[in-house]
Amino acid sequence: MNSDKLNMSLVALAVSLQLNSFGALAQDNVSAEKNLERIIVTAQRTAQNLEDIPDAISVIAGDELDKLNVANMFDLSDKVPGLVVSSVQGYRPSITIRGVGNEIPDNAGTKQAVAFHIDGIFMTNDYALWSDLVDIDRVEVQRGPDGTIYGNSSTGGAVNIVTSKPEVNDNSSFADFTFGQYDTMNFRSGVKVGLSDSVALSLSASHRQHDGYTKNLALNSNSQLDEKNDTTMRGQLLWQASDDLEFMLQYMRFSSDTNGPALKGNYDILSDDPRIVYHDTQEFYKLDNELLGLHLNYSFSDTLLKGAFSRQTYDMRRRLDMDRSSLTANDPAPIALADGELPYLLGQVPIQQFIGNLTQEDTSYTAEINLLSDYRDSDLSWSLGAFYLDTEIFSNTRNFFDADRDGETVNEVVKGPNIFVNNSDIDFINSDYRNFSSHSVFGQLTYALHDSLNLTGGLRYTKNTFADERCSLNCVPDRSPISSTPNNKTDNVTGRVAIDYRMNSNAMVYGSIATGVKPAGSNSSTDVRFFPEVFDQEKVTAYEVGNKGQYLDNRLRMNIAAFYYDYKDYLFESSGIGRFNSGASNLPKAEIYGVEFETLANITESLSVSANLTWMDSEIKQGRDAIDRAEAENASVGLIISGASKEQINAAREATAVDLTGNKLAKIPDFVANIRATHQYDLNNGAMIRSSLSYNFRGDYYARVFNSDNRDLVDSYSMVNANVVFFPAQGDWSAELNIQNLFDKNAVASRHTDTFGIGVTSAQYLPPRVVSVTAKYNF
Repeated sequence: MNSDKLNMSLVALAVSLQLNSFGALAQDNVSAEKNLERIIVTAQRTAQNLEDIPDAISVIAGDELDKLNVANMFDLSDKVPGLVVSSVQGYRPSITIRGVGNEIPDNAGTKQAVAFHIDGIFMTNDYALWSDLVDIDRVEVQRGPDGTIYGNSSTGGAVNIVTSKPEVNDNSSFADFTFGQYDTMNFRSGVKVGLSDSVALSLSASHRQHDGYTKNLALNSNSQLDEKNDTTMRGQLLWQASDDLEFMLQYMRFSSDTNGPALKGNYDILSDDPRIVYHDTQEFYKLDNELLGLHLNYSFSDTLLKGAFSRQTYDMRRRLDMDRSSLTANDPAPIALADGELPYLLGQVPIQQFIGNLTQEDTSYTAEINLLSDYRDSDLSWSLGAFYLDTEIFSNTRNFFDADRDGETVNEVVKGPNIFVNNSDIDFINSDYRNFSSHSVFGQLTYALHDSLNLTGGLRYTKNTFADERCSLNCVPDRSPISSTPNNKTDNVTGRVAIDYRMNSNAMVYGSIATGVKPAGSNSSTDVRFFPEVFDQEKVTAYEVGNKGQYLDNRLRMNIAAFYYDYKDYLFESSGIGRFNSGASNLPKAEIYGVEFETLANITESLSVSANLTWMDSEIKQGRDAIDRAEAENASVGLIISGASKEQINAAREATAVDLTGNKLAKIPDFVANIRATHQYDLNNGAMIRSSLSYNFRGDYYARVFNSDNRDLVDSYSMVNANVVFFPAQGDWSAELNIQNLFDKNAVASRHTDTFGIGVTSAQYLPPRVVSVTAKYNF
């Protein structure tokens, strides 16, 4: 069957299934409509109804993840208001909420702006975002700064993964298998066993694999990128020592081993097909993440004591074709240069081969203690907490290039004492030890001023310390010489105040002001004009008003939030004048503002419709001079080839500096919409078909604050997904048809421009259309 016929067949199938669902409504004489269920969350550390919390929080139930084609946090990007998940060169994820994220993720010592938790444990590295969401109870996304509830302060918000816990009276299990296009083969399983009247165990595992969505024709016709080979395992052992005391030991492991991401470089000119690339370097990406955690819950005197302790390790290794092409300096320039004319794109001159190697090893310890009051029969509720974090990071960078432009194999040998004399093909060598620790105490209380009026206030004191040891540029394998030892200590106080008024039993309005701080850090190099050795911490003050309500006899839920952020010292990455210099710098002042709308309606007993709409915008109110690495390379590559002096080359690079005042901040789509209809059709024999059709639109946004239309503009996309599940009248099994990216759109997920190397820009695409079938059995 050709591609056009396949497209038509799949579209007809999805539309037919949905029309059948809607057609059944005309024959449905059932007049009773289904009320919306209450959503219980622990976003405020205690179990509460979502509609009672004066904060912008979205919740995705575990059984909704399959309907949304969500395997990990990356797949939730653009499906939750304000949430954008991107990746750096395809290997390191970065999560942004309402435009607040990590814009210098190439720097291993920088911290997240969004706190990511698994069962209340703060995950210390963004790599944890890749782990599979298997046997999950729900995902909670809290938008806006927080430092008075969660252990690690956040400027962007918090994401909480709540797993399905073991219970002493629960003996159940499930297994499902998925088969589909691109040799998709997924397996997931979960087992819960009550070992005694006080001990319970749960085990879960997931393995996902599929062939690459992209062919790499520079190596051989079978070479593929963007394949998946991921395994997630989790075990939880619960001991209820008494009615008031319980312990839970938790272990999780995630591993990934692939050929690497498919990044379409901006001068990979041999094919216009985004699913075909020409990378002539053998690439790989390997990641191992382990979590060992201990949870404690103890109730006494109307107070709950909670403790969460963890040891986390991360081991990441990757090799990347940094020029993203098969061109070499022996190839003719794709576009001939006029005499004296500087190239606009690097593809206009013969290309040097660039190879990037990176390893990173992290070991972290966290400890958090919370005291929570029993608020149910009191006008006053309160919480107190203390948090400790200690992280040690070792990162090793080895970048090589074709220095003499002879087109020969790049020399990747590093020998001392002067590595550049021994090997002219060395572009950048860096080996860092980073040590970061954080201590904080925090608390929040809520007082009922009236039966319908509550006032909430909270404060946090945080002390952050880092001490780094850097071996840059002329670094030999034994890490000598040490080039710098930057360190810093900061103390800060942040807080939150909110007021909420309940107009009636089904509707509430609220307003809040919250502040957040993201820690300072150090750069591996320095350029006094464009970035310092130690950069400042970020500061956000967020103003928010909102409304939460349920209407039409609890068949319609509608939440609206409007926000304004006053952003100080926004962190971004600027190149320096020298070719080896790049680092983090601060923008003095910026603003972000927007409106979010979430609704869920049970139209009938069988049909529900949900919709999320987000409008956002931003502006850099007071910027600074910065150098776009790609612009600097474009301006200087012709001079380098011609043998110009270092002074001439540096002058050309410095002349590309621009003032960023008036630009937009990164990763803020102007408009995002998600609409999903779900219908349940009961068959005459007692069986049931549940169908779901979802539409997702994400507007344009800039990937960096430089706002280059050529390199930074991430075009809008629209996408349709379909999901159909059959449940038999009897039996514990189900069968599911899933169609991802129904119309096979070539949608760009994110763009990235290298801060090192030659400033290559590449696009990372969302998966193509994938049709799969899943069989599930509950034991």
